[in-house]
Amino acid sequence: MKEKKEKRFLKSSLFEYFNYFLALSLLVAAISGGALYYSSSTLLWRDAIQNSSNTLNLIKNGQEIVLAEVDKAMEAVFLDSSFLHFMDYYEQADIYMQLQLRQRLENVVLSSDYIHSVSIYYTSSQMILSSLQGALPLSSFQDRDFIRSMVERTSNKSTVRTRFLPEISSAKEESVISIVKTLPVIQTGTPSAYVVINIKGNYLAQIMQSLSTNPDVQLVVTDQEGHILSQKAPEEETSDFGDFVSGLDISQFSETSGSLFTKVHGVDSLVCYVTSGTSGWVYTYMIPKSVVTHSLHLWSRLTVAICLMAVVLSLIGSLLLSRRIVNPMHRLLNMMRGIDQKSYDSKSEHAKEIVQIERSVSRLMDQNRDLTTLLMDYEIQSRNKFLQRLVCGDEQISPHTMERLTYYGLSLPETGSFVVLIVSMDEYSKFTQNMHESERNTWLLQLSERLQEEAFSKMGYQGYLVEAEPNEMVMVLYLAEEPIDSEMLPESLRSWLRQLLTLLGQVPTMTFTIGVSTLHTSIEELSECYQEAGSALRQKLVYGGNTVIYYEAVRPEAGIVMYPLGLEKQILTHFKTGNREGLISGLQEFEAHLIAHHARQIEVVRHYFLQLFSSSLRCVYEIDANLGFQPVIQQLRHTDLLEMETMQSMVSYMQVLYELVLDQLEQKRSMKNQELAVAITAYIDTHLADDLTIERLSEIFAISTSHMRKIYKDETGMTIKDRVSERRIAAARMLLGDQRLKIQEIADQVGYLTVQSFTKAFKMETGRTPGEYRAELLRVHG
Repeated sequence: MKEKKEKRFLKSSLFEYFNYFLALSLLVAAISGGALYYSSSTLLWRDAIQNSSNTLNLIKNGQEIVLAEVDKAMEAVFLDSSFLHFMDYYEQADIYMQLQLRQRLENVVLSSDYIHSVSIYYTSSQMILSSLQGALPLSSFQDRDFIRSMVERTSNKSTVRTRFLPEISSAKEESVISIVKTLPVIQTGTPSAYVVINIKGNYLAQIMQSLSTNPDVQLVVTDQEGHILSQKAPEEETSDFGDFVSGLDISQFSETSGSLFTKVHGVDSLVCYVTSGTSGWVYTYMIPKSVVTHSLHLWSRLTVAICLMAVVLSLIGSLLLSRRIVNPMHRLLNMMRGIDQKSYDSKSEHAKEIVQIERSVSRLMDQNRDLTTLLMDYEIQSRNKFLQRLVCGDEQISPHTMERLTYYGLSLPETGSFVVLIVSMDEYSKFTQNMHESERNTWLLQLSERLQEEAFSKMGYQGYLVEAEPNEMVMVLYLAEEPIDSEMLPESLRSWLRQLLTLLGQVPTMTFTIGVSTLHTSIEELSECYQEAGSALRQKLVYGGNTVIYYEAVRPEAGIVMYPLGLEKQILTHFKTGNREGLISGLQEFEAHLIAHHARQIEVVRHYFLQLFSSSLRCVYEIDANLGFQPVIQQLRHTDLLEMETMQSMVSYMQVLYELVLDQLEQKRSMKNQELAVAITAYIDTHLADDLTIERLSEIFAISTSHMRKIYKDETGMTIKDRVSERRIAAARMLLGDQRLKIQEIADQVGYLTVQSFTKAFKMETGRTPGEYRAELLRVHG
């Protein structure tokens, strides 16, 4: 009976599920335990090496500072040739010089807090000049044993030793570091003298004792040969000064710094070292491997606990999934199917996911809408630019040009009768200076539509209208297929122009001036028409505003070259864009043109420079009438141009005008950029819970995203994304101090949709999760 039960159990679903769950749990435990052990050990070794490197660099830097001060004080000895000739003074019984040199030596010791004493041993006479005992034979010198051992050495005499000075009360309880140098510094063969510098050893010991290290750590400072100069170690592992480091071969140190695993006193240890480039001293940090990996033993115990837990969980899982209990559980679930508590728990999270998806979809739709608008704007700008180039003569007439005209809905032939009108708004800057940009654009659009309706809809003319300048509309009219023999304009056109001027004059506080070219017979001559209309319009200075000026009535006399309108336009374009080099080049071309055509007509030159001066002042107001250029303009008067006798002085005067305006323009724009950056930062601070993407901010402040990024980065040194993250994390830190707030509530208040995104951002910024940061606040503030 018992055997049957055992066989039945081995074939049961309980045993089957138990095997599955046990294998799965053990596999998870092994993988997670191995991963935790590997990552923890790697992190511990990396931290140990980094900490040891930082400790050694602190000691090295402190020692190099002290040695640099000692070298500076000893310059008074090595750069003074009197010390080299001391024996000459001694043999000549020059008591005064002997006392002077001893006093200088004592002053060297007193000038540095780190020098204990200095002795100079003269090899030829075996005499000593000491800062403590004065001049005396070697046999009477208290430190003679060290001097003799130094002379007997055949190796480098610059070897450093840490020792106790004999029979000197001030050094019986403290060590000194003796450094031997030759006099002169550069020599061949046996030097004339040895200089023994005894540095107080407590400074290095104090630096090492001040460092907080593990009690099992051994810090050792040695010279290049491995003799101990200073150390900090457990008492049982301490070696005497001057001895070699026991249990360690420093010849393994092949680089200036590094780390290695080796045995020290038979114990596996981590050894890190740093070599000083100035003194050659070696700084060694030794710690037993078991000390570093002590915390890993906890992981091994935890792995055992995880395995036991895996067995328990396997048993519980197999019981739940076996056939003995699955049917009752199924019935209970059917009975409770009307109460789905899990759906209630996930409802809020599901709602947030929906909100996030809706935001993403809305943002994509806005981006697509912006892209469509951008393409439409580009199409309009491309059309206007092409038509401007066509009327200005910058577009070469070709079959492709005619195809583009047809593409834009303009059926203009290559030959026929063409005329160009320029409708100019008088005192445009004064009229629009109190208008908002959107109101100004709306008004200009209405004016453009009105002109097109009068010319193309009511009169039936063919052609197009394009805005050349902010205050000028250029209208190209095609009158007849067959060219008209005379350049005189038809009376019907003249009558319509008078009616148009009367119609435009109905705008309150606004008048218009219309410049009209003569008739031309080809579309290739549109640029000539444009220049004629512009030349007629410039005569507004003579005829006044609110009138129609025909080029045929103001045509210049034969032999007089027209005003260089193209050069003026080029100069003003550089002026508007702030291109200083282009301005200088344009003025030079303007001057060269006048020299070539009006060298003997000084009054014409004055008139043309006065025209350029007037156009430049008008351009200043077109740039921005609210920038406050009035104080600058008041410094410049057109009468000054009339009084100048040379063309060079006129050019210089115009350069001064442009430089003054551009300097103030750059200053004003810089102030506007600063105000924009401050406004963006203030908005971020007061709307942390809102959508603060760059696209949303660009909509709020009515500026393109790329321009906003550049201005904010230039003015603050930070990107908008970094600023938003910084302010949100700063606000979250303050809110985490309030124990009544849940982390989910804090995430909502600072603008994060989910706890996961908030936790990720907070840890990336602070290195801790919100929960860890709150726990630390509780520990600090009780």
